[in-house]
Amino acid sequence: MFNLILRIWPLFFGYAIICLGHGLQGTLIGVRAVIENFSFIETGIIITGYYVGYLSGSISIPIFLKKVGHIRVFAALASLASIAILLHTVFILPYLWFFIRILTGISIAGIFVIMESWLNEKADNRTRGGILSIYMIITFTFLGLGNFLLNLSDPAQVDLFILVSVLLSFSLIPILLTSSNQPNFKNTKRLTFIELYNLSPLGFVGSLMIGLSHSALFGLGAVYAKSRGLDNFQVSIFLVIVTVFGSIFQWPIGYVSDRIDRRIILIITTLIAAGICILIIGSSFISITLLFILLALYAGMSLPTYSLTIAHTNDYLQPEQIVAASASIAVLVGLGSVFGPIIASYFMTIFGSNGFFVYLFFIHLFLGLFGIYRMSIRTKPSDIESQYVPLPRTITPTGMELNPKAEIEEDYLGKESFFDK
Repeated sequence: MFNLILRIWPLFFGYAIICLGHGLQGTLIGVRAVIENFSFIETGIIITGYYVGYLSGSISIPIFLKKVGHIRVFAALASLASIAILLHTVFILPYLWFFIRILTGISIAGIFVIMESWLNEKADNRTRGGILSIYMIITFTFLGLGNFLLNLSDPAQVDLFILVSVLLSFSLIPILLTSSNQPNFKNTKRLTFIELYNLSPLGFVGSLMIGLSHSALFGLGAVYAKSRGLDNFQVSIFLVIVTVFGSIFQWPIGYVSDRIDRRIILIITTLIAAGICILIIGSSFISITLLFILLALYAGMSLPTYSLTIAHTNDYLQPEQIVAASASIAVLVGLGSVFGPIIASYFMTIFGSNGFFVYLFFIHLFLGLFGIYRMSIRTKPSDIESQYVPLPRTITPTGMELNPKAEIEEDYLGKESFFDK
């Protein structure tokens, strides 16, 4: 494992720089939208543009990887992302920002696809779990740290946009100079949505709800915080709390879910998250400290639902179906993410800034009630062998190959596959 890390450290270093810049730009766009007095709906449309691009990029970029190669595509996408962030300072118009964010989404998704496929090529059954763990730690850590960069300058000026551009460009250096061989890209098989729903209705609906909620949380979180009167440092703390506590709670929740019916844990966590949304609406008028405490608890209950949903779906699958189903879940989450910010912004238009958590309340409530309904008509599998695997929220369908469950799938090579039936 240590020798492998020595060979691929440029990939991790470049990825860390990308996450640092990406963490900053997500917060920066939301804060700047408030400064420019964009309406909630206009801001929601801008954020939606990013997720439209992200979904499109995660599906389409693999085509270019086959034809051009990882390094050239990475260089092109990093350059495009570096250019796109600067365009926000040239054209301060919300609907142009929508198209610029599409470019950013395509670029970032493509970069993640490249990183994940490259790491997967280097991993084997012994190292895949360790590689995914390092990948997750880098993702959570540097996306979180990127939020603190918001305090280096005034978001109303161009400085922070230039900083994001510099970071994205700088990430090219370790990748382009790596001596590691480019991988041979292979397509990740996916189940159709109908197949996924038939296998796990709760997994299907849960994936959609997760996309609807998490895209709003990260896309409009800065807008909510700024609209509540938080200063720039408090806004960065707001988003760091979401990232940090969302990752910390992954392990204890995963541990418990591996020992009792996973659906119970999914229902409990999402209903607690719904209840906390109501408390946050009230606490936002009391004190920032109470708001942050409740926010930490909310993130701890809400963010692990992604990995819980995948683990629950895996409980009903044959080993050779796991990666394909996980890839379909990633696409379904992407579809939900496209609509989350625009719907949430509509709630904020009606109810004011607290409409942000009103929206999240209804999403979690629906998922919890649907989970209860599914438990009433379907029993728990008697021979569960799958385990909870914490996954970063940014993971693409290609990245699902990094899931240690792919080890099981490799053991089935040579046997009749689900896809061959």
